[in-house]
Amino acid sequence: MTLRAVFTPLLRALGGRVEDPVPVLAGKEWSDLLAELEIPPETFREILRAGSLRPHFHYRHFSRPKKAGGIRSIHEPDAALKRIQREVVARHFASEQAHPAAMAYQEGKSIAHHVWPHADAELLITADVQDFFPSTRAGRVEDWWRERVDGRAARLLTLLTTYQEALPQGAPTSPGLSNFLNRELDERLARRSAATGARYTRYCDDMVFSWHRGHGPPSDFANGVRATLSEFGYALHPKKGWQVHRRSDEPEITGVILTRNGKVRLRDAMRQTMDELAVSDHPQDAERLAGCLAFEAMLAERPKG
Repeated sequence: MTLRAVFTPLLRALGGRVEDPVPVLAGKEWSDLLAELEIPPETFREILRAGSLRPHFHYRHFSRPKKAGGIRSIHEPDAALKRIQREVVARHFASEQAHPAAMAYQEGKSIAHHVWPHADAELLITADVQDFFPSTRAGRVEDWWRERVDGRAARLLTLLTTYQEALPQGAPTSPGLSNFLNRELDERLARRSAATGARYTRYCDDMVFSWHRGHGPPSDFANGVRATLSEFGYALHPKKGWQVHRRSDEPEITGVILTRNGKVRLRDAMRQTMDELAVSDHPQDAERLAGCLAFEAMLAERPKG
């Protein structure tokens, strides 16, 4: 079904001209949602005219500690905007596909799919993209939307899915968009890796390249990866952005250890936490332990497919 066919019923009900549609998100689900949220249709016109979500929608700012240290800035949309963004996901993302190397935010994929392809490698490089979501700029988001919907609708959808001219970490639309927008990036890095005999996977901002015995990166590999990232607006983290490991190092990837015998295991710190949870009487600790055990079970075997 075309976007025009989806928009037309609500546009007619609103008295809009079908031949020059105002990109009000339409269809029965949309009209029911807007009515439930008590959002008048002219809100979207006002957002387009102002080029801003304010004063209709807002984001809440807060921080969370990263597992590996440091602080992660979260920008969470208000309840009404979050509902709208979830509808955007339901209507527009189902037909989109991320690159096969992208392992995060994919149904049927997990951290296990990210780490196991590298478990038996002799040489690994872990690369961390700095400020991944803030570096995914609104201009790229709008270009992506314009390939799928008309210009004014693309502008509206960009405003509804970006904040401060970038993807907000905390919005339900950002994980999917971060994969879809970077399909070409993943393809280029996958081709570059394959040409050197390497495997490549990406889990959000964590990239891994690995080689088996007898293979390794050429001298210009690092500069080539950096140059490719730069074309898409990204840069490597200045401290942990590029690290080379041997299998004997038992490197950590996305919070998981690759062992020297080609297996995958939990970090020692997580194992200690599980031991403490196992002897705790607090009911919430039992739930936490169950989550840790489920995570361990997920990692136990190499995923199929």
